[in-house]
Formats: sequence, structure tokens, C-alpha cells
Amino acid sequence: MKAIRGFGRLRRLLLGVSIGVVSAAALVLAIAVIALSAVSDDLDLPSDGSLSEILEEDSPAGNEGVVSDDEPEFVSVPQGPLPVRVDIPGIYIDAPVITLGVGDDTIPEVPQRPDQIAWYNFSATPGQNNNAVFSGHVDWQTSRGDPIPGVFYRLRELHIGDTITVTLETDDVLEYRVTGNVATSYDDPNVVRSMDPTIRDVITLITCGGSWEYDPAKDSGGNYSHRVIVRAERVQSAAAAAVPATD
Repeated sequence: MKAIRGFGRLRRLLLGVSIGVVSAAALVLAIAVIALSAVSDDLDLPSDGSLSEILEEDSPAGNEGVVSDDEPEFVSVPQGPLPVRVDIPGIYIDAPVITLGVGDDTIPEVPQRPDQIAWYNFSATPGQNNNAVFSGHVDWQTSRGDPIPGVFYRLRELHIGDTITVTLETDDVLEYRVTGNVATSYDDPNVVRSMDPTIRDVITLITCGGSWEYDPAKDSGGNYSHRVIVRAERVQSAAAAAVPATD
């Protein structure tokens, strides 16, 4: 089974990355830094389940609790066929998936288009009885300065039991059911733990939410107050098995 070493400490940097908005310096589109958010209503934050329940249910035994200072630098995660598309019919998402990782600046990369979903290569691929981590923009600012919804704009509307399908490069289609959709403060250390390896076949979808907090000291112009985290578990028939890992 092929495995890749996930950057344990570098994943912590996701806490400081605004997945909803990216600065002009970060994108080839050269869009302006956003000072106002298209999503600014805390009342719309999801609360189906809790982050603590997600972590307790899916973390390896003995790995409960908040992020530890003793977390290893590298964690091996299984790798199989790459995901190429995510379909969430309940909120009208049918989007391509691109593979991203950590840039030369040690910051996790983000999609350069509002309609793309990123799968992070420091996490497992879907179908490997582990945790595959995805992210997408909640909104976007065009080159003309107009705010438009991002691919995960409606992620907060998902409910427990909703269906998510992931298509792999082998044309295998994996079905998942939402088990939790929660929001937590962007600087909550447990956001990072939602990306950790798991003992079950799950996917984790992350985007920004809440209110846009303007901060001229940040390259992005500010940050969102919350992270929206969706956890879904694979639905398997009696004959289903893990997708073969890459040799």
C-alpha cells in the first residue's frame, strides 16, 4: 500500500488561511483584496452535530482531545486513485477536484478559481478507510470587484443524512452520507484535528463562514470568524471494499 507523509505541523497553518477569500498576490487572476464579505450572517452557521462528536467518533483510539504539542511532524496516510469530482445534489454542487498541497511558503495552497474544490495530498485519498480532506471557497471577488458565491457557498446548508459522491480518476464513484455539519471559531485548534487520519472511511469538507473581520495587517485583508466543517462517512454495500491503493 502506497502512503504519503502528511505535513502534521503544516496542517496547523490552515487555521490562518482564509479559504473564503484570497489576496491578489496569491492568485493569477490578480483580484483585489476583499474588504467586505458576501457571507456575514452568523445566524446562518450550521449546527448539525458537534465538532467534539465528530472527533470522538472518527479518531483513532487514544487520539481523543485537543491538538497535542507532541503531534509528530509526519504522518503516513494511504494513497489510491485521485479524486476528480465531487457531487452534492442537495445543494447543487457538481464541481471538479484539483490536487493541492503545501506551497514553497509552507502555506497550504488554495484553488485559483471559485468553482474548484481542492483535495489535499497530505490527507488520504477517498476510499482508503481513512480521512480525505477537501476545501473550497465560500465566496470570491471578480476582477471587477464584484462578489460572487464560491463552490462551497451553500455548504452550511447540508444536513445529517445528505448524500455526497466522489468520483475517482478510475471512474469509481464513492457515496458518502453526512454525519455532521458544524461551525467553530477559525482559531479553534480542533479544526486541525478534523484533518487527522481516522479509523473509518470519511471525507472532510472545509470552508469559511460567519463574519468577515477586516484586518489590514493580513495579506488577504482579513479573515472569516468561523470555519464550516462537514464530515461524511462512506456508504458501503455488503460487497464493497476499500479502493485498491496505488502500488
